[in-house]
Amino acid sequence: MKKIGVLLIMMTVILSACSNNDDKYQKNINKVLDIQKETHKEMAKQNSDVVKEFDKKNTNVYVYKNGKLIIIGYKLFKDKDQIFLATYEFKNDKIYYKRDINPEKYVKEHKADYKKERVK
Repeated sequence: MKKIGVLLIMMTVILSACSNNDDKYQKNINKVLDIQKETHKEMAKQNSDVVKEFDKKNTNVYVYKNGKLIIIGYKLFKDKDQIFLATYEFKNDKIYYKRDINPEKYVKEHKADYKKERVK
């Protein structure tokens, strides 16, 4: 009985540690997704080839530098399977879209602090 109690405590600690990673970055991830949703609306207005709605549930998320750099990826165009990647950086309480980085290369060459891949 004692072993079962110890096992339950260990499982609880392990599960809570895993879920904390998700919670740790979620605030910044949500900010980035909200910005991208607005940006996507504008892109969809200007180009009929762009998917009409931005769906957070169909977005890949990669977090680096302890939440200071977030790369998101999603299907941008209706007739293409290519994933569009956008990079955002948090600096001095502001969020910047990073144009001077190759997000595809960055994802391949760096280990993410957190990642959630929903689309390929």
